[in-house]
Amino acid sequence: MRWIQREPAARARGRTGRGGASRATALVLLLLATGLVPASAVSATGTGPLAAAPAVPVPPDPWVTPATLDEALDPGGSTGVTKQVRTPAIPPRPDVVLLVDGTGSMEVPIESVQDNLPDITQKILDAEPESRFAVATFGDQEVDEPNAGFEVLQELTDDIDLVQDGVDALRTDLGGFSMGPSEDWINGLWEIADGADGKTVFREGASPVVVLVSDASSHAPSNGHTIDDTIADLQDKGVRVIGIEVDSNLGDGLNGNGNANNPDFPDQIEDPPTTPGQATRIIEATGGRLLEGIEPDRTAQAVMDGFDNLPTVVGHELADCDPHLTVTLDPPTRRLTSGGTATFDENVDVSADAPQGTTLTCTVQFLQLGAQVPGTAALGPAAVPDPDFQQQISITVNDVNAPVVTVDDRTVRATDDDGARVTFTATATDAQDGALPVTCEPGSGALFPVGVTTVSCSAADLAGNTGTDTARFEVLAPPVPPVPPAPPPPPTSDIAVRADVSPDRTYVGRPARARFTVTNAGPDAATGVVLGATWPRPSRAGDRSLPALNRCTAARPCTIPAGGRIEVTQTATYRAAITGDVRATVRGTLPDRRTANNTDTDRLRVLKPSLEVSPLVAKPGQPVLARGKDYPPGETVRLTWSIGITADRASVRVGRDGTFEVQMLVLRKDTLGPRVLRVNATDLPRRQKPVLVVQRNLQPPDFAGRS
Repeated sequence: MRWIQREPAARARGRTGRGGASRATALVLLLLATGLVPASAVSATGTGPLAAAPAVPVPPDPWVTPATLDEALDPGGSTGVTKQVRTPAIPPRPDVVLLVDGTGSMEVPIESVQDNLPDITQKILDAEPESRFAVATFGDQEVDEPNAGFEVLQELTDDIDLVQDGVDALRTDLGGFSMGPSEDWINGLWEIADGADGKTVFREGASPVVVLVSDASSHAPSNGHTIDDTIADLQDKGVRVIGIEVDSNLGDGLNGNGNANNPDFPDQIEDPPTTPGQATRIIEATGGRLLEGIEPDRTAQAVMDGFDNLPTVVGHELADCDPHLTVTLDPPTRRLTSGGTATFDENVDVSADAPQGTTLTCTVQFLQLGAQVPGTAALGPAAVPDPDFQQQISITVNDVNAPVVTVDDRTVRATDDDGARVTFTATATDAQDGALPVTCEPGSGALFPVGVTTVSCSAADLAGNTGTDTARFEVLAPPVPPVPPAPPPPPTSDIAVRADVSPDRTYVGRPARARFTVTNAGPDAATGVVLGATWPRPSRAGDRSLPALNRCTAARPCTIPAGGRIEVTQTATYRAAITGDVRATVRGTLPDRRTANNTDTDRLRVLKPSLEVSPLVAKPGQPVLARGKDYPPGETVRLTWSIGITADRASVRVGRDGTFEVQMLVLRKDTLGPRVLRVNATDLPRRQKPVLVVQRNLQPPDFAGRS
């Protein structure tokens, strides 16, 4: 703060030029300090050639430990691991803006920064080589025009020489003859967050940091900008604020009340008083750090110290996660000091219906949230994925299901008293290994005695799982020649039907296919075989499409030889949700030896997706929560607004329980009025809900303004 106008003192700084011997000497000393060049490699004068090759640097520890998780689990199984995530001491890829008070009381602090800028920038560059820097200044809205003295002296750049030029351009002639100690650094913070006409536009994925150097509080509103608007803009850009409060008898401190209590100028008091605690409020809201009571000639050291021990939060997000894999971390986010290690308990669960023999993968992306909004776990703008902070999960699902072995019942007549040789076919199918060889006892072609014999068949898959099936083989006694000869017994058959609906759970608009398998155990060919099928009937006839059966109908009956089978398929499509049984019946012209197996049913469930949104009345900048139910698990749905702007990430993968939940943001400057939130999925009818967007309510200012 400056109350009395005076000429800035001329200074001659004894810095070495930006090239030459001093910089070469500093480079050698830096290499020695980092251990990349041994001391013996430098001559006694410090300028001779290196005497030995540089030492091989030791690779740094990984940021995530362990970085991979490879295990084999049964369906429904789980595993856990303790996860450690190191955090960088300096925020990653920092974009640093030095915002320095340009009033008369700041001469010594500015000299400190000017003389020691190489140390400040080198500390940051050693940790983060992709750093950029900018220099800005501010004054007092009461006397400094335009823009309360705010000016960007050097826009963001990685050229340290240009940064030095910007710092050298700092002056102390602002704020003369103002009526109190408060300056206008709130306006400076707002301008920086707003981009300052393109001069402080932060890179995507950067960690924006503003280093505020001043000895006084700020007017509020400051050049028309409230502290609430400034905090909101800083948080939107993910900016951290490091406050360096310089001790002076002319300033009231960054958290001051507008009264410096200076006996030389007792009347220089803000009217109305400044609300105290401005700096603490902004710094806590942006995850920064406040250094108070700094001696003016220690300002540069305080700037360097400000980058140590910054509060940070480590969170995570899941990417490309298989829907049959659930990954949770406890806690979801961890608060700590930058440079420390965050520890999480990670748990990985495999769903009970996970496809066996497959490999499920998931990427856990750890994120340093930086300027996180207090009291929330939301990912801030600075939380940009970095491949160095990833964990790769690979879970092989064990094959635990046995093969499906099938052997059909048979009935034959003996040709003599010894019985009959019966040839039959048995099959085995495994979901992972496909068709498998089958072993039966007795085997096909064996001599079966008169009577009933149980045939046992088995098959093993590559995982060692064994499946079995049994069949009833009946050999009828040979007919005794009648005396006199009797007519032969009438032909008979043993027909059966089996119904299989796939998938048993489908969705409106998508087909459900029923496969009806008709078999004849004999002993004679079944003739005039007619298959009947009934499906669940919706309340409206137009809500179901069901073509007629194409085989074994009353108009075209089938003939099935003894031991034979026929498969008939029928496909239905529903336009309304329904649950019920698909029923199949079979009959023939010959007498049937067993009628109990002439009927079979299988369950069908048709789901209709639904959508709910909340709230139904939203404001610009407010998210609308959309919840979907009864959608196909694992599929991706796309959400769009009927009017207005839809955010890039407006698609979501449905969970394995058929639900999804996603927030759709109404942008701050988007269209007002009614709109419709629409959800689209492949081959499914669109779901939509109306939402009314109304103007955001204006909040009263924090402080009364003055002219």
